[in-house]
Amino acid sequence: MVQRARAALSSVALLPSASACALPRRVVRLLLRAASRLGRAGLLLAALALWGWPLGGFLLQAFVPGLVHGDLHVHLGAWAQAWSGGGAQALRNTWLAATLASALALPAGAWLAWLRERTLLRWRGWIEAGIWLLLVMPGYFVASGWMLLAAPVGPLARWPLALGAAQWLLGPAGIVISLAFKALPYTFLALQLSLRAASAGPQEAARVLGLSRRRRLLLAVAALLPALAAGFAAAFAESASDFAIAATLGAGSSTIMATYAIEQAVAALPVNFPAAAAASWMLLALLLPALGLQSLANRRSASVRSLGPRHRPPAPVQPTARAARAHAGGVALLGLLALGVPLLSAAAMAFSGSGHASHFWSAADQVLPAFAYSLRMAVMAATATTLLAWPAARLVGSRHALGRAVDFGLTAAMALPGIVLAAAYVRMYNLGITPWYGGSGLLAMAYVALSLPAATRLLQAPVAQLHGSLTEAARVHGLSAAQALRRIDWPLLAPALGAAWLMAALHVAFELPASQLLYPAGHAPLAVALLDAASGLQLRLQAQLQLLGMGLLLGFAAIARWSFRRARGASAQAPGDPR
Repeated sequence: MVQRARAALSSVALLPSASACALPRRVVRLLLRAASRLGRAGLLLAALALWGWPLGGFLLQAFVPGLVHGDLHVHLGAWAQAWSGGGAQALRNTWLAATLASALALPAGAWLAWLRERTLLRWRGWIEAGIWLLLVMPGYFVASGWMLLAAPVGPLARWPLALGAAQWLLGPAGIVISLAFKALPYTFLALQLSLRAASAGPQEAARVLGLSRRRRLLLAVAALLPALAAGFAAAFAESASDFAIAATLGAGSSTIMATYAIEQAVAALPVNFPAAAAASWMLLALLLPALGLQSLANRRSASVRSLGPRHRPPAPVQPTARAARAHAGGVALLGLLALGVPLLSAAAMAFSGSGHASHFWSAADQVLPAFAYSLRMAVMAATATTLLAWPAARLVGSRHALGRAVDFGLTAAMALPGIVLAAAYVRMYNLGITPWYGGSGLLAMAYVALSLPAATRLLQAPVAQLHGSLTEAARVHGLSAAQALRRIDWPLLAPALGAAWLMAALHVAFELPASQLLYPAGHAPLAVALLDAASGLQLRLQAQLQLLGMGLLLGFAAIARWSFRRARGASAQAPGDPR
């Protein structure tokens, strides 16, 4: 990275010096200051359009039902309607399912993180690969795997006893298991980072003092408490905010979850937006304890930091042959349930019966228009997300008050359920002053609002690592701001920008809540096409669409990564590069 920066700076000697520029330095400084202020104003306007206007107007209607009509009288009847209209039961179901799913995901994530970071097992690298694959796989793919497995015409149709036993997976048990699998990556990543930063000093001191093995284990768990709390909180928030599993397994088993209840309130006729806003407030209140626990864990982690000049990581463990086989069997079983069941069930259902080729051609005719539309939206939204995330990450890394405000806003936006944002868009962008509902532009805005916080967090560390002296040196050698951006910042940030773009594109392609509420008539995205097939009990079509969609998107991801590597290599071979 540093070598590429030096090479880029060495090439600017061919450019004219700063003294040869036509504009005086004072004018250049004024223009740069004006551009900086315009950029910050643009970010503020984008935040207002993406979050401020829709969320503010929508959520306030829970207290002021006639707000959009100019009636400013406070009335709390919407809360009673939301609570008595099934909201209480939906919140109870959501709380129980999220709590149980987090309780299952936490020990499993800790076990996998320990195997990955503290053992010498040869296959431990596959654990992280599986975790990232599970993180990318949409929730409704996991849920649909259980639905296809337990279907009367599914892969278990030849074994009535196994098929009867699998029926319980279509109810609350399947919801909890599916949510636990989707929450597993969050607990794994939280524990992995903590185990990677742990020090061998406390355990060595405990052995010197003669503490028993049980006391040493309790000491190690106490050091991991912040990571355990953060992992549980992240898993709970992710499970409570999930819409895909609630709209498939939950709706199919009449186990109504809070996110699905909000979607039904917005999609029903007549629409009761104040009651939907009150239900959204209730869901946000359900997430507050998890967010508070995560914040407390982050503050607590500052008191147990062990990284420093004398940091020594613990020695890795070599399990016995018997223990290694037991760990391998457990990981294989977990991978089969989390990843194998959705894919194998879909493959078994898609290839069942006769006329496989004609069935797949028929499915392709239905999935290709949805995939093409989702791909166009993904490219547009991912590009806009990356263009906004780059300056937002630079602003968060600064010490300005505006940067701290942006940091707080992004944290709140990451905790916001997608269904709440989609409902807010339906209400506030269907008014006379903002008549944007029903078009692809509004759907793209929702995609950007949902993917921008994570993309900004991804770019925050790489942008912070760029030292200000690089830009200063480029300016001294005569580069303009645009040239410095293209010749210095872009080659160094290309991998991170490519990762942020690809992550946003894949998130958009698989996004369900906003797609379900905001897609234009006649242009169903890929996620909506899959959900419609599942809702209509077209199981074979659902499986075929699922496999084709996964294959097409994986191919798109491979082409995108290859393109980014070519662009990065071309930018590294700049004129004047000594290589």
